[in-house]
Amino acid sequence: MSKEKDINLSMFRAYDIRTPASSLGTELASRLDHAMALYFKQDLGVKGVIVAHDARSTGPRYLQNGAEIFLNAGLDVIVIPGVCSTSMFYFTAMQYPDMAAVMFGASHNPAGDTGCKILGKGVFPIAEHIGPEGGLDKIKEYYILGNSANFKSRGSIKAYDPTGDYIAYSMELAGVRKGGLKGLRIFQDYLNGAAGREMMLAFARAEADLSPLHFTADGSFPLGDPNPVKQEVIAEGLRTLKKGGSLLGVFFDGDGDRIDFYNGSGVFLSSSFVFAGILPEIRKRFPGDGIGVYADLKSNPLAIMEMAKTGVTVNVIRNGHSQIKNAMYENPAMVATVEESAHFYEAFTYQGARYCTENTLYIALLTARTWLENPGKYTELFEIQSETSRAREWGYKFPGDDHRTEALRDVEEYFRSFGAKVMSRMPNGYDLEATMMRKGIPFDIDENTIISSDWLQVCQRISQSENGLARWEVVSGDPKLTAMAKEEIAHIVKKHGAGDEYKG
Repeated sequence: MSKEKDINLSMFRAYDIRTPASSLGTELASRLDHAMALYFKQDLGVKGVIVAHDARSTGPRYLQNGAEIFLNAGLDVIVIPGVCSTSMFYFTAMQYPDMAAVMFGASHNPAGDTGCKILGKGVFPIAEHIGPEGGLDKIKEYYILGNSANFKSRGSIKAYDPTGDYIAYSMELAGVRKGGLKGLRIFQDYLNGAAGREMMLAFARAEADLSPLHFTADGSFPLGDPNPVKQEVIAEGLRTLKKGGSLLGVFFDGDGDRIDFYNGSGVFLSSSFVFAGILPEIRKRFPGDGIGVYADLKSNPLAIMEMAKTGVTVNVIRNGHSQIKNAMYENPAMVATVEESAHFYEAFTYQGARYCTENTLYIALLTARTWLENPGKYTELFEIQSETSRAREWGYKFPGDDHRTEALRDVEEYFRSFGAKVMSRMPNGYDLEATMMRKGIPFDIDENTIISSDWLQVCQRISQSENGLARWEVVSGDPKLTAMAKEEIAHIVKKHGAGDEYKG
């Protein structure tokens, strides 16, 4: 076995660290914690670190091990006790902006996986090529060297439960007062992940008529991977929603930062349309001209037109949590972002400082309030969405990188021959690390854009969090065109050894 496999370098991904827990035993976990501690002390220059874990059963063990190593490195440690959502973790980092932060968990991955999300000062993401001295690349370098971070004096440790402050802040930001959602009947399914506690407490305070399902955090994830994209995982929830008489239903992933919305009949509203629905409220906090938002390359073009009606410029952006946040930090005019993978980002203000991050509780509350107050707006968004046909993102795993590269090239060549134009860079010149192909619709969209009746958008990208995987998404104005595009992609990739269709 090679040295690379011995020390599990494959866990270092573009956005964070992800790996099967079976590949990160105590020795390697300690080696990683020492590497993070060295980075925090030598490169970030922080005096302390916040630690938390999500709903995974391995979380407490990894957190305990990491906290001890951070303490022995002379770092002060703040522990968020018990199961914590990623968004509440981010909020805590906003409260302690001079500290680093580590969340032990693996989002929507299978129950047997683990990993880390890492933050620097000011809630700044630490990822591949992002962060001081290269961010995650520097941590990886320390990890390979295997140096100890032990220090002559030990740090201090204390517990802090941010739940109350997080709920109060999120409700105020969403414009939801105590009792403010009275009369709203809403369904939520937490898939046994981390979001249940904070959502139930907040919606109870707002006096909503909440029907919660799978609200107990259970790291075995008995429904399957805690991923709301997987229809078999949300099947029970959808059946419950359809017969419950709720105005809307909401599904969360394992760490509570992904949020999918449905109407009471169980019809899905894609994230770009949800964002278009709440953007007028977001816009009120960012008055004036020159304001812009990002929409990821998979966003529905008709939803982008709706966003533009609020007076903002809508720019395309690549996928990736850390890369999106970094782009928002770099450009203060960009105040919010939506990913079709059901992630929402905003430039939040807390105690006078600006933090580009996620707050899913706020998004859940704001969407619920605007849906309750103006149901006609969401009916209109559903009607616009119904004019389009979407094949939600799916993927294929390939035998190797060469096979995957050839498949992506051939798919692009096919759609070029079909008349599509191709975009692989953002307007600022940054690499999308993906390819957007459009026919019958321009790349620059505003509220007055005219599109052809046979418009088509195809997006393809390499997965940054799973080995050997490439992903596609198709949306168009014609169901037959969408089906044709998906069938052609399947036909092309099979020639390059693609496996069965993958959702997740």
